[in-house]
Amino acid sequence: MSNNIISKNLNNTPPEALDWAVVQKNMKNKLGSDIYESWLRKIDFVEEMSNYVLLSVSTRFIRDWITSRYLDQILQIIKIYKKDLTRIEFKIVERNSENLNDNSSKINEKGENVSFIKDTYLQYNRIDPNKRFDNFITGTSNKLAYEASLKVSENISHYNPLYIYGGVGMGKTHLLNSIGLSLKEKNKVMFISAERFMYQFVKSIKSNDMVKFKEYFRNTDILLIDDIQFMNGKEAMQEEFFHTFNALIDKGSQVIISADRAPNKLSRIQDRIKSRFAGGLVVDVQKPDYELRKKIVKQKTEELNFFILIR
Repeated sequence: MSNNIISKNLNNTPPEALDWAVVQKNMKNKLGSDIYESWLRKIDFVEEMSNYVLLSVSTRFIRDWITSRYLDQILQIIKIYKKDLTRIEFKIVERNSENLNDNSSKINEKGENVSFIKDTYLQYNRIDPNKRFDNFITGTSNKLAYEASLKVSENISHYNPLYIYGGVGMGKTHLLNSIGLSLKEKNKVMFISAERFMYQFVKSIKSNDMVKFKEYFRNTDILLIDDIQFMNGKEAMQEEFFHTFNALIDKGSQVIISADRAPNKLSRIQDRIKSRFAGGLVVDVQKPDYELRKKIVKQKTEELNFFILIR
């Protein structure tokens, strides 16, 4: 009888609680620091139930974005440590205004209030000095996109907007970066991903800083937005982007956009936005043929001091 009691007590020993700090570290390693800092760091652990974990975020927008893009990956990471957890649930917990005000601004040495807008937007301006026109390898599959990008860098508003689309790894970001590099000496250039644009949009709403958000983007001379398809389904953010886009075009600023598909193929993007995209020059970057692939491999091996025999 005593043996049965001992066995029962052992079986009822509560399992070790989920270590959320370890889960967060794993999320950062597997999904990347940019995604983690933009979205996943905002997740707070609330409670662990018998077969699910309850987490919290500060807005419905953040919850919807995380669940639509990263939920499965987060659950797989959690299951590494707790196999019995089969789902994740979120609740919305708004931060109090005092904490928001502390995080949204800082005081410089002169005692002036400096908005987060200036620092964080410049921090995430993605222009890379190593992605230039002179090291972009051209072929029949990308020649039109290359020539259009070069033309825009020589004559702002020649094609406005310029919309470049194609699959992953086809060189779209390289072309946008090359345009930004060519124009940044004489123009105010902003190169930002659609995901980062959305993050700053949400942050501006939470900190009551939308006026500065609008001023920053609408006063730029060159706006380059990468992977615009990630704006899908976010109505409030699309509304703001639509008015920003119109304001820039009206004042003669250049807008360059990249996406993984043509404007008319974008899903859950407002028709009026797709119409604006199609109103400029739309060019695609196709998969490279054999000759272009050979050129790319040759250049990369030279950069890395490798030798590969290509027949």
